[in-house]
Amino acid sequence: MDPTLTFTLIFVATMLLLIAELEHRVVVALLAAVLTSYFGISYGLFKAEDIPHMMELDTLLFIVASLILFQSLEATGLFDFLSFYIVEKFKLGKGGVLSLLLILSTLFSAVCENYIAILVMANVTLYLSKMYDFSPEEPLMVEGVLGNLGGLMLPISSIPGLIVSVKKGIGFLEFIRISSPLIFILTIVSLFYYRVFLYKEGKESGIREIIPQKEKLAIDESTVYKSLIIFVMFVIGVAVSEQIGLPITFTAFAFVVLMFMFSGLNPAKVMSRINWEVPFFIGGFAIFVNGLEKAGVLHIIGEYTNVILGLNVEIAVITLVFICGVLSALVENVPVVLLLLPVIDDAIAGMNLSPRSLYWSLIIGSSIGGGLTIYGSIPVLTAASLAEEKGYRVTVGAYSKKIAPLVLVHLVVSALYLEGLTKLNIL
Repeated sequence: MDPTLTFTLIFVATMLLLIAELEHRVVVALLAAVLTSYFGISYGLFKAEDIPHMMELDTLLFIVASLILFQSLEATGLFDFLSFYIVEKFKLGKGGVLSLLLILSTLFSAVCENYIAILVMANVTLYLSKMYDFSPEEPLMVEGVLGNLGGLMLPISSIPGLIVSVKKGIGFLEFIRISSPLIFILTIVSLFYYRVFLYKEGKESGIREIIPQKEKLAIDESTVYKSLIIFVMFVIGVAVSEQIGLPITFTAFAFVVLMFMFSGLNPAKVMSRINWEVPFFIGGFAIFVNGLEKAGVLHIIGEYTNVILGLNVEIAVITLVFICGVLSALVENVPVVLLLLPVIDDAIAGMNLSPRSLYWSLIIGSSIGGGLTIYGSIPVLTAASLAEEKGYRVTVGAYSKKIAPLVLVHLVVSALYLEGLTKLNIL
């Protein structure tokens, strides 16, 4: 059988398994990697010693280091401490607390890996829902969407952004410069949408028992401050690592060592709580995608994509945002980024297109578009899972009716925003 046909069948089967969710996505990715390796070596497309390179170990190791640092920061209790402190300090009513929770979800997701930030904020929201007597389902879902939004602030704030930034050299300052105005605009839009369409008026209740609960956290403030300083140094170190001639992965692991040395955290406990499915999924899927590229499948996909992207750069930017958004909603945004990045590179090489515009369309479209469905992005799925663990029901129908329209508005505004930056030659 022709290699291209074989790998096309593997591609179709893998996508169907991911969409149907018949198996866990990590199992699907590893199965695709095994099939890719076997048939790729059998057809002579690559050798066994090429597989570690196809796995893109530099990207994987940087992701692992980032996850360890973020989990360490969460283990110190920093986000719990800040959440309860701010709520206690401002002494807000129910409406004010709900708005503050949404804002904090965006802020924490901007400076921390977004699924960890939403894990913390979801627990805080569930606790405060009993104190203020509100239904937590809608706030939790909006927090998940805002987690996707906040994850655009830094390359280390979300997995899609991290993958593209490492592969294409998009730095911290560019992320802040391009993303921060969009994040601000869409956060305001989200607060307005929640207040108008989702917020249920009721009896305003004040703060009760926050101080005792805060004391129960038993947070060592010295550890919190040390960890926060190390994290800030990590962000700065990664931002300047290329300028000082150090690999970004080396810099990340150097700060992992510093975190464990000075925070007093138990490395075994921290690592046991890391979401290991992320590096395993990305590693397996990277082998699969590189195999598709060597077999010529991505080139065929790229030819069809070029017809759309070749119209003009403004239309290409808008179209790509929606393509990435819809695919991320169906499959999950990480595989979409891994799959489309080489396709976009092929389009850039064959036509006179602005690479930065298309890379940003991929980052923003996949990050935001994953929120169109419950399972399309890790932050939304995390929030939904925690709600269900506590006995609250989040259905696909209710999510599609109440939250998906907000995400669609985000995609429209984002596409117009990127088109404007492209016209102004900022991208």
